[in-house]
Amino acid sequence: MRGDPSETLGPLRVLVVDDSPADRMMAARVLRRAFPGIHILEVGEEEQWQRALEQPRFDAVLVDFMLPWTTGLDLLHDVQRVWPGIPVLMLTGTAEEWQALQAVQEGLEEYLPKTSESYALLPRSMRFALERTRQRQALKESNETLHLVIEGVYGHAIFLLDAQRRIITWSASAEAITGYSEHEVLGRPYGALLMPEELRGASFSQEMDQAERRGVYSGEGWRLRRDGRRFWADITVSALHKEGGALRGHVVVLRDATERRQHMEEQQRAVDFRERLLGIVSHDLRSPLQAILLQSQLLARQVPDPKVKASTARINQGAERMTRMIGDLLDFTRGRLGGGIPVDRRPGDFFALAAEVTEELQLTSTQNPLILRTVGDGQGEWDRDRLTQVIQNLVTNALKHGAAGTPVQVVLEGEKDAVVMRVRNQGQPIPAEFVPLLFDPFRRAGRPDKPSDPLSGLGLGLYIAQEIVTAHGGTISVQSDAEAGTLFTVWMPRRAPPEEGAVHRESSHREGLEAPSEKEHS
Repeated sequence: MRGDPSETLGPLRVLVVDDSPADRMMAARVLRRAFPGIHILEVGEEEQWQRALEQPRFDAVLVDFMLPWTTGLDLLHDVQRVWPGIPVLMLTGTAEEWQALQAVQEGLEEYLPKTSESYALLPRSMRFALERTRQRQALKESNETLHLVIEGVYGHAIFLLDAQRRIITWSASAEAITGYSEHEVLGRPYGALLMPEELRGASFSQEMDQAERRGVYSGEGWRLRRDGRRFWADITVSALHKEGGALRGHVVVLRDATERRQHMEEQQRAVDFRERLLGIVSHDLRSPLQAILLQSQLLARQVPDPKVKASTARINQGAERMTRMIGDLLDFTRGRLGGGIPVDRRPGDFFALAAEVTEELQLTSTQNPLILRTVGDGQGEWDRDRLTQVIQNLVTNALKHGAAGTPVQVVLEGEKDAVVMRVRNQGQPIPAEFVPLLFDPFRRAGRPDKPSDPLSGLGLGLYIAQEIVTAHGGTISVQSDAEAGTLFTVWMPRRAPPEEGAVHRESSHREGLEAPSEKEHS
C-alpha cells in the first residue's frame, strides 16, 4: 500500500484563493489538521494573486469559482501557464453544473460545493489529486524514457499503429531505414505505405491477423523504402488490446536484413556450385579410371615380368582407392542435392552380410583381430550394397584408429523389430570437442600416435554411413572415452518405417558388449 503523498514529497505548499475570509479560514483549518507542517498561502485580492504567481511552484491550488476580479476558470488557466502540471481543486457555491464540467474538461482536478460535508472531504480530495498528479508525472517520465530508448535503438524501425492499422508514431530509426519523415507517414495506412503492391492483400492480412489472434507475429518479408527500392526485413508485429479485450493497435518492429539475406544467398550459391561440380567431376572421372584399371590388368596378364606385376599391382591399388573416393563424392552429392541417399530394400540376412565383410577385412588387417558376435535373428529388408558400405566404413574406421594388437569387437543383436550393431575398438578416444562434428562431411579425426594417411579418404565415410542408416529409417551414434574405448551403435529397423519416420527405441542405446552370444567368429 502506498504511503501518503504528502509524506513522500515533504511539507505541502498549497495556495488557497477565495474572496471570503471565512471560507479561506475553513479550508486552511481542515488542511492544516490533515497535513502537519503544511504551508498555506491565502489570497483574497487580485494584487495578492499577481504576487502569488511570482512565488515558487506550489504543490496544489484551491480556488473559488466566482471572484470579484475574475473567475476560477481564468485562475485555472493562469496556474496551468505558470506552474504546469500541478493539481487545481475548486470549492464554490455559485457555479452551475455545466460550468464545473467545463472546468474539469479543461484540467480542473476536482469540483466541490461549499458545504460542511465538502470541507470534511477536502483532505481526501487533496490526497487523491496529489496522487493522480504523481502518477501522471511518473507516466510522462516513463513515456519520455521509452521514447529515448526507441530513438536510441540503432537499425530497428519501431512505430505504433492504431486499430485501423494507420501509423501514429514514427521513430528516427524508422526514418533512417525507410527514408520517410514523420510528417509524411503519420495517419497513413501501414500496408499501403511500406508493403509491395503484390503483398498488400492476403500476405499483409495474414501477418496482421496472426498478430491479433496470437498476440504477436514474427517473420521475414519484403518492404518498401520511400524511393521505391525494396529491402528484406525481419518483422515483428505485436497486438495491443484495451482492458476489455478490444483491439487498441499494434507495435511494429522492422530490421533491415537485406545484407544478411544476400550473404546467405551467396553462401547457398557457392554450396550448390561446389556440390554440383563435385558430382560432375566424380562422374566424369570414373571413365578414365576404369580405362587405367583395365589397361593395368591387361598389362599384368600379357607381361609376366615380376617388376611389371608389382607396378601394375600398385596402379590397381591406387586406382581402386580413387574409385572409392569418387564413389564417396557421388554419394555425398547425391545425398546433399537429391534429398538423401536412395536405398533399394530386399530381403536378406544382416548377420551373414556382416560375417562376409568382417572376414574380408580381417584378411587385410593383421595388427588387430576382429571378433564378431551375433545374438538372435538378422533377417530383414535391407539394401545389401549400402549396408555393406556401413559395415565396411565402421569396421575399417575401428581397425584404423584402434590400438595395435587390441581386438575390434562387432556385436549384432536381433530385437523384435530391429537389429542393433555395435562396433567397439580400444585405444586413444576421440577428442570430446570433435565428437559432435564426427558425422559432418569432410571431417577426419587424426591421432598423434597414428597420423591419417592423406590418401586414405576424404572424410566422407561416417557422413555416408549416417546417410545410409537414416535412409533405412535407423539411427547411428558414437560414444568415446579412455576407459571404455570408442563405440559406434547402429539401430536398423527390419522393415521400411512408416511415412512419419521410424520410432527410436530406447533399447537401441543400451551400452556394453556383454550379452550372451549364440555365434562367435574370430
